[in-house]
Amino acid sequence: MSKSNTHDDFDFGNDPEFQTNFYKNIDRVLSGEPTEDKKAEEKSELDVETKAKAIDYEAVAEESQASDDEADTAEETMASDDEAAAAIEQLDSTEGIDDTLFDINNSLAKQIGEELENLEAGALRDKKKSRMMKIQIGVIIGLVSLLSIALFLGFTKPGNQLLLKMCLNLGGKIWDAWTQDFTDEPDLIIDEDYLDDEDLASDAEEIDPDTIIWPEHSGFGRREEDVYNILLLGEEAIDSGTARGRTDLIIIATLNKNNKSIKLTSLMRDTLVQIPGYKENKLNSAYEKGDVDLLYKTISLNFNIHLDGAVLVNFESFEDIIDYMGGIELTLTSSEARYLRNTNYISNKAYRTVVEGKQLMNGNQVLGYARIRKRAAITGENNDYGRTDRHRIILNAIFDKYKNKGELELATTMVKILPIVKTDIDRKTFEKLLKTFIEMRTMEIDQLRIPADGTFTDNVKVRGMDVLIPDLGKNVSILHEFIFGN
Repeated sequence: MSKSNTHDDFDFGNDPEFQTNFYKNIDRVLSGEPTEDKKAEEKSELDVETKAKAIDYEAVAEESQASDDEADTAEETMASDDEAAAAIEQLDSTEGIDDTLFDINNSLAKQIGEELENLEAGALRDKKKSRMMKIQIGVIIGLVSLLSIALFLGFTKPGNQLLLKMCLNLGGKIWDAWTQDFTDEPDLIIDEDYLDDEDLASDAEEIDPDTIIWPEHSGFGRREEDVYNILLLGEEAIDSGTARGRTDLIIIATLNKNNKSIKLTSLMRDTLVQIPGYKENKLNSAYEKGDVDLLYKTISLNFNIHLDGAVLVNFESFEDIIDYMGGIELTLTSSEARYLRNTNYISNKAYRTVVEGKQLMNGNQVLGYARIRKRAAITGENNDYGRTDRHRIILNAIFDKYKNKGELELATTMVKILPIVKTDIDRKTFEKLLKTFIEMRTMEIDQLRIPADGTFTDNVKVRGMDVLIPDLGKNVSILHEFIFGN
C-alpha cells in the first residue's frame, strides 16, 4: 500500500495482507534481521554503487569499440549490473512493506490524535456542565434557603420572635445613631419669673404663695413593672432667657402592658408646682431652669410618677415633622377657623385659608392650631384647658394616620424625623418600648388632663403669674389610677 492510498478509516484487523506483512516484520525483528532503517541505509549505499558501476560501464562501452577484449569486459560488467538490478528489485519489495507500516503508523497516530482531542473536548464539556450544574444547584439551594427562612420567620412562633428581635435591633441602632442628645447647658442661676402677655393682661387676684398648702410627703416616683412613662415635650424658645426654652407642651405617654393600654396625660403648663432648688413656679419653667433632669424631679416631687425618658421637639421642628408626614387631618370649629384666618397664629399668610370642618392641614397650620387659647376647642374646653385638648387631638391624629401604614413608609418617615428629635432614651430602652407597643397590639388611646376638673383653683396670680393651683392629693390619686389601673 502506498502513501497516496492511505485512508483514515483503514480496517487493520480485517486486512489479510496487512496481518501477513505485520507478523513477518515482527518475526524479522525477533530473529535479528536488519531493521527497516538498516535496510534503507544499505539500499542507499547500493544505489550509489550501482550508479557508479553504470557510469563505468558507459566509459568501458565506448572503449570497447577499439578492442574485443574490452567488449568482453563490458559484457562482464553488464552481467554484474543485472545482479545489482535484481538486488534493487528486492529492495523495492522491502520498501513496499516499509510504506505499508508507515501508512499504518500514520493512520494510527491520526486516529489516536483524534481520539485524544475528542477525549479532551469531552472532558472540557463535562467540566463546563459540572460547573453550570454546581451554579444551578447553588442558586436552587439559595432560593430554597431564603424561602425556608421566610416561612420560618413568618409562620412559626420562634421565627416570629427572631424576626421581631432583628427588627427591634435595627430600630434601636437607627434610633441611637440619628436622634440628638439633650444639650448640656448651664442651669439658670438667677431664679427669675417669666411673665408673658397673658400674665400681664390678666386681672386675676394676687395671692400670697406662703398660704398654699403643699403635701407633707414628697413623691418618690412611683413605678411598676411593664408600665412605661415617656415625657413628650414641645419647646417654645422665643424670648427665652437661656439656651433652653419653656416646655409649653408636656404630655406623659404611657404604655401599660398589664392592661394593654396606651394613655396620654396632659400636664397643664401653668400649673403651680414646687421646683427643687427654686421657688414655686409654673411647671413649664422647670426645663428652662435646669434641663430635663430638673423636670423629672419636679414631676416626681409633685405627682409621684417615675419617668423612663423624654422626647423633645421645638416648634420649628414640629412644623417640619407634620410636613414630612404629608400633613394631618383635623376638624375645626367655625370659631377656630375664623380665629386662625384673622390672627398671626398661622405665621405664613398664604396658609391662612382654613375653613370649618375636617381638612388636611400642613405644619404651619397645625402649629397655629396647637397654640390657640382664646377660643373653645371642639371638646368645649377654653383657654389652656382647650389648648391641651388640642395637643392630644394632634397626637391622636398622627397616631391614626400611621397605625395602619406599612413598615417601609413608617421607616421612611422615621428616617426624616429622628434627626430633629432630642431624647435621653437609649437604644435598649427604645427597643423595649417598641417591643411592648408591638406585643400589645393596641390601637386606641385614652386621654386625661391634669389638674383634673374640680381639683384646682384658677384665676389667681402668684408674683404676677397667672397660675393654676392644684389639689395635689386628689390629682395624684386620679393620675395613678389612670396610668396604673386599680
